[in-house]
Amino acid sequence: MIENYRSKNNLIEFTNQFVKLIPHRLKETPIVAKQPDNGKIKLVRYQSENLINPLVQDILATGLTGTTCVLTKTNDEALQITGLLLKNGMQARLIQTNDGFSLYNLSEIRFFLNKLNLRDDIFIIADNSWERAKRELINRYHHSTKLQVCNNIIKDFEATNPTKKYKSDLEVFIRESRLEDFFNENGETIFVSTIHKAKGKEFDNVFLLLENFDITTNEAKRQLYVAMTRAKQNLTIHLNSNFLDHISAENMERIEDTGIYLPPNEIAIHLTHKDVWLDYFQDKQYLISQLTSGDILIVDEKGCSNSEGQSVLKYSKQFARQIENMKEKNYVLKSAKVNFIIYWLKEDTDQEIKIILPELYFEKISSCYCDKAVSSEPIE
Repeated sequence: MIENYRSKNNLIEFTNQFVKLIPHRLKETPIVAKQPDNGKIKLVRYQSENLINPLVQDILATGLTGTTCVLTKTNDEALQITGLLLKNGMQARLIQTNDGFSLYNLSEIRFFLNKLNLRDDIFIIADNSWERAKRELINRYHHSTKLQVCNNIIKDFEATNPTKKYKSDLEVFIRESRLEDFFNENGETIFVSTIHKAKGKEFDNVFLLLENFDITTNEAKRQLYVAMTRAKQNLTIHLNSNFLDHISAENMERIEDTGIYLPPNEIAIHLTHKDVWLDYFQDKQYLISQLTSGDILIVDEKGCSNSEGQSVLKYSKQFARQIENMKEKNYVLKSAKVNFIIYWLKEDTDQEIKIILPELYFEKISSCYCDKAVSSEPIE
């Protein structure tokens, strides 16, 4: 018998029914809830697509207590939801990942390591060097949007190495760490994440966005089961398919929403290595060294400039085509900011350079290119 002390009774009842959809499971025994009382389950089923706006409106209308997370299928959905929550005055944080680069190459982390002065003949990091490097990190990056997660990485290493800090242990710890593992869960901030980054985490309130969710594969079912079981007290699912229609549980509310919703007025995109012209950064190192994660950039259709109008970034040909595709959907480039500054090593060279991975914002305009944006409210 597998006992669950974390989640409310009806949430366990709900997920026990769902997990039966997964064949050939190693654990066939139902999970037994140790909490006798129920939480709340809400299923909102739509006839349309574009469920981001109604989901955000549902969050805004819900009196939330405790920790909260929104789980989505794609990174783009998570990014749009975070942006809409922030725009509506909510404290929201996207749980980002460092897919495509090692945390060792994050500018803030590399700065900290450099300040430790880890020469080849040093094996144990002195406490005074460690504390000095921490102070210098805060002084240099106090405006960085990545400072908190860097501090969390440092604290986590301190907690697991309370007496002696070995250089080799620190390097392995950083290289093997994932950015998404170092976000503090608190009751004031709504966290937004993709489903695949949710394993091992738990929240009092979980909102699931399952727009056009394909449940035909066992892997998709397993991922969804993990997402559902992140909820401790309340689980709300927004979906436009019927694969949960057969499930019933105590204190479960079903809502049919027949409204037709439009895409958001604003779309944010996180650029990766393939979206920027990497060699262009070679001659921009001095300008990049003056920037920090979170700094505002000036945008045009070819790239981004700093606040002085000096070019610091050019898009790749591939992303330039994506901008044109966005235009065809009436989304125009509006603004940008620095998301990551990371070190990049060009193939067949031994020279590292800093590159910028920005966050771009597109705004929807009407087909006549007037100033008024298309409403994201449901059409009556």
